[in-house]
Amino acid sequence: MGDYILTQLSNHTYYFAARSNIGVYEENGEVLLIDSGSDKEAGRQVMKFVKQQKWEIKLIINTHSNADHIGGNAFIQKRTGCRIAATELETPFINHPFFEPSFLNGGYPHKRLQNKFLLAAPSQVTDIIPDSGPILDTPLEALSLPGHFLQMIGVQTPDSVLFTADALIPEEIVNKYHIFYLYDIRSHLATLSMLKERENIQFVPSHGVPVRSITEMADVNIAKIMEIAEQIRDICRVPKTAEELLELLCSRYGLELNGNQYVLLLSTIRAYLAYMLEEKIVEIIYNKGRMEWKTR
Repeated sequence: MGDYILTQLSNHTYYFAARSNIGVYEENGEVLLIDSGSDKEAGRQVMKFVKQQKWEIKLIINTHSNADHIGGNAFIQKRTGCRIAATELETPFINHPFFEPSFLNGGYPHKRLQNKFLLAAPSQVTDIIPDSGPILDTPLEALSLPGHFLQMIGVQTPDSVLFTADALIPEEIVNKYHIFYLYDIRSHLATLSMLKERENIQFVPSHGVPVRSITEMADVNIAKIMEIAEQIRDICRVPKTAEELLELLCSRYGLELNGNQYVLLLSTIRAYLAYMLEEKIVEIIYNKGRMEWKTR
């Protein structure tokens, strides 16, 4: 892996472009990180650059607890003693990352799920923060972005840069993979609608480049969610289990899944079904030891 390149977005706000972007707010040589990247190497690269600049990392703010956002926490915290801030529901997963593959698998995760993409090294959250409003004694502000995970936040800097975590997926990724991990469909749709109303902000998605307007990206995300829901409605005209539904969706979209993708997308399909049950689009049938879903 080559050196990460730090890109300046405004007076005090920067980001490291990576597999999962890392936000940086620097003032008077003190650095606040927004997430820490996907693994130990991400932490190492950030530390290398910060040391070159003679800056000091004071705090990591984790937008949420997925492994690709907290992967550098342990490396950085061990070497700097920095604080780590996160919301209440995300904190247990950061302190005890084994919860993530367990949660996604719905039980003890087999060995193939115990990899860096789902299982980060443990780090210690020192400060539990609200999901909206000022973040501790910093000039940064949290913005509640529910839907992708349990209590995800965005982080806005005083120079009008908003790090949107995994609330927004760039169009090229949406069109390539079609189904992306979501925990709560209704909340996610509300988050996308809310973000479209924000103006005079530079948006930094975790898996894309900064943009000045997110209306088009949000609309692409919303349209794809509605498309997947319609596909589920169509497939479930004949009762299907969640696993059968995932199989047929993968066939329709030409998707081949590895073990990580399988648990992520099966969990996502269950989130869609929960949403569609609340909307009275589908119903549950218990049939000889099978839980099946059928269009109403």
